[in-house]
Amino acid sequence: MLAPERFAAFLNRYGPYALQITLCNYGEPTLNPHTPELIRLAKNYLLLTTLSTNMTARRFDADAYAASGLDFMTVSLDGATQGTYERFRKKGDLGLALTNIRSLVEAKRRLDKSRPFISWQFLAFEHNAHEIEPALAIARSLGVDQFRIATPFDVSWDDPEIRPADLPAVTHELRSDSEQTLAANWNPFDAAEAAPAIEREFASTWLEQLAAQPDDIYRENRQSEHVCHWLYKNMVMDATGRIIPCCAAPQPKADLVFANFAGPESEDSFNSEKYRVARLSFADKSARTILERPPHCVDCDWLSDQQAAQIDSVQVRNYLKSAGRTLFDPETLNFLSNW
Repeated sequence: MLAPERFAAFLNRYGPYALQITLCNYGEPTLNPHTPELIRLAKNYLLLTTLSTNMTARRFDADAYAASGLDFMTVSLDGATQGTYERFRKKGDLGLALTNIRSLVEAKRRLDKSRPFISWQFLAFEHNAHEIEPALAIARSLGVDQFRIATPFDVSWDDPEIRPADLPAVTHELRSDSEQTLAANWNPFDAAEAAPAIEREFASTWLEQLAAQPDDIYRENRQSEHVCHWLYKNMVMDATGRIIPCCAAPQPKADLVFANFAGPESEDSFNSEKYRVARLSFADKSARTILERPPHCVDCDWLSDQQAAQIDSVQVRNYLKSAGRTLFDPETLNFLSNW
């Protein structure tokens, strides 16, 4: 239940640098009545906005979501009949989910909106694989934009009878003009609210910002053999302002709360003590002794999956291209993305 005031302050601080924001992780985003307002705030900073939902909120304001500027919505539905669907989505209401999807598609049509792009994600298990084709047919009839057959995580620890199906991940594109509609949604509102924050950040040089950082061991130039890219490209803030470096939920054994964002006067959460020690620990193992215990990041279960950056030159190029063909000429586009 993130409050718009906290989110607006967070964007004022970090929005000028951001590329994308995902409004989900620790819960169902459509339960927060302010979510369409949060999306609109993010779009003022020209951010690509996404969320993932089970689409079973009893009170779903389809018009508000269609008008919010949301770019991409993943809808998680794993079956074509109620009995199959609720095997995994415990106590879920498939009929309600389909009704909410239908209302959103109708709202987009009525308000003449091409976004949000609606992607039906079907997690393929052994118990629901036989309903993939019927579900695809329902998706077509509803007017969603994409149907994805995805491989689920193993949940046998919770229910041994629910097992992933041995099926390849497949995406059915049900709409051919996705890239064009994304470009059209780049700046759907008057971004006057965000202009002062953007101008403030880009009025100062990078050297000035570097000089403002603490002059301590964290600024020593070290070369690491391995680094966690999440520590540099990502921030997570929950509804209470806790800052976590990745999408992993905080646990008693995992000291993943790196800062607390209380509002406009908060210290720089992205360069907090824990953030800097965690980054340094990959370059200098002796630095792990600075904290009472080593950063959780150095023993993370995802360590083997941290080699490839997800914010790479291809993603930057696609991001810049989505602004429209007239904003960047080919030479400038190559200069900004070929690194």
